[in-house]
Amino acid sequence: MAKIVLFCLLSIVACISAQRITTIQLDGVQYFISRMNPYSPELNYFLAYQYCRSLGLQLASFETKEKVESMTQYLQNAGYSKYDFWTSGNRLGTGMFLWMSTGLPFNATFDYFENSSDAIQAGLLDPIDHNSNTAPQRTARDRSVSSSGMEKGCVILKAPSLKWMPEDCSIVKDFICEQTRCYYYNYGSIPVSSAQG
Repeated sequence: MAKIVLFCLLSIVACISAQRITTIQLDGVQYFISRMNPYSPELNYFLAYQYCRSLGLQLASFETKEKVESMTQYLQNAGYSKYDFWTSGNRLGTGMFLWMSTGLPFNATFDYFENSSDAIQAGLLDPIDHNSNTAPQRTARDRSVSSSGMEKGCVILKAPSLKWMPEDCSIVKDFICEQTRCYYYNYGSIPVSSAQG
């Protein structure tokens, strides 16, 4: 029995490590779009984040107008505009929208949220000014966010317009991963002994 279990585990590891993915390059950044890979499942926000990390990537952040327009143009041209895609955007733990992969707040100089009055009346979008809610805060809690934070707490590119839309983080969707940025920090080190405490 132990040999069978070991064989199954090794088979799974071999399949995972042998997985080939196809990426695209837009404006110098490599992207993995889950819809392009027939073996990539639709996932909730948290599992999509983990899946991207398992590939050495991260959920995509769209900090610039050019970056979001380039991606939406590609998705429309590739015929993927009928699918919703997770981004790294969320307001989990705070009322402020942040890009989880970079830690940066949403850029207040441009706004791609779906601003339809029908979406607000249907409860799909909060009637808030998303740009005014991007200033840094001293507190990580906002009473306007639900207690779990998951309800309308994560941001998707919503079909067919591919505009940003807050969504329940537990719903399964396609997702977009991007190349991980490499940062090099120059941390100074001070030699101390354990006696210095």
